[in-house]
Amino acid sequence: MSAALRRIAALVDQAVADGVCSAAAVAVDVDGAPALRHWAGVLQRIGDDGAELPAAERPPVRPDTCFDLASVTKVYSAHTLLGLVAEGVLALDAPVARWLPEYREGARSEVTLRHLLTHTSGLPAVWDGWREAVRRRAPDGAPPSAPDRRALTADLAAVPLAAPPGTRWVYACTGYLTAMLLAERATGRPWAELVRRHTLDPLGLAATTFRPDRERTAATEYQPEFGRGTVRGVVHDEAAWSLGGTAANAGLFAPLEDVLRFAEAIRRGEEERTAVWMWDDQLPSVLRPEAQRPPHGVSLGLRIGETAWMGPEGSACRGHTGFTGTSLQIDRARGVSVVLLTNRVHPTREGRPVHPLRAATATAALADFPAQQHF
Repeated sequence: MSAALRRIAALVDQAVADGVCSAAAVAVDVDGAPALRHWAGVLQRIGDDGAELPAAERPPVRPDTCFDLASVTKVYSAHTLLGLVAEGVLALDAPVARWLPEYREGARSEVTLRHLLTHTSGLPAVWDGWREAVRRRAPDGAPPSAPDRRALTADLAAVPLAAPPGTRWVYACTGYLTAMLLAERATGRPWAELVRRHTLDPLGLAATTFRPDRERTAATEYQPEFGRGTVRGVVHDEAAWSLGGTAANAGLFAPLEDVLRFAEAIRRGEEERTAVWMWDDQLPSVLRPEAQRPPHGVSLGLRIGETAWMGPEGSACRGHTGFTGTSLQIDRARGVSVVLLTNRVHPTREGRPVHPLRAATATAALADFPAQQHF
């Protein structure tokens, strides 16, 4: 193992020791061959009463440990939605009003799936409809039932635009939730089934799920205010939780090897959705000349060259992060895929930031391999 890869393992160990997270896992592949696998820490430090657990009640992280992927779920969601596009069920540039009649009036009639997947639809960043569901939660903190989900998706479909489509880029969970609703309306099938059919099964991601085994899952936040105690084996994101735990903005759980396998499928780019749609910068085609632009590119599902966490050598990389402390990063020129999974919100989201760890990990991983045309 190279010095750079040993440094990555040491960085992850130090992050756990410093309390950035209680659990962590990191993987690096080069041209599809394993270069590094490393796991560190424990699944849970804080119990449902908020007290520190005794050492004997802190199970160690293992290779099969599942992490809450948070917004890394959006990449899987984009892959699923683009599978429906490839089948002709959905269209990238058709108005979503074709399937969502709630979008037939005013500027909403211009919104397309391409807008939703690039965060340029004009929808607000956050959908607050989940708050009512949480207020009416069951006494044991269980997520709402199916009838509640139907009412919530109706509320979601009615969210007004905050700006006309194509006039700004604002990272919006609302857009991905709306894209999920679009897919469910167009197919008549539940979102979990669509993700399984178009992404998990074809890519062999058997351990990736919306319903993980709690005993094999890293804990996230201590949330007594929502009646959840320390969240473990249930999605951390409150909007996804309100929808029953199955959503397009967040909700998937996976172990390290499964996330790496997904990243590698994107790196190889063996079909149009991974080779082009999920790789090429879409902003030139969706943003108007006068629009507010981000300092990075955006594909259909991935961020491009976001060096704040991809590292200074990451200007050609594609990837995504998750609020819980997860990320995947792909560099086709170097043939490198990097996956970092942590539970940095355990026991609180107010802990130390994980971006420095992401950037240092990426910098070390890319430093070992010169850029060349692998793809």
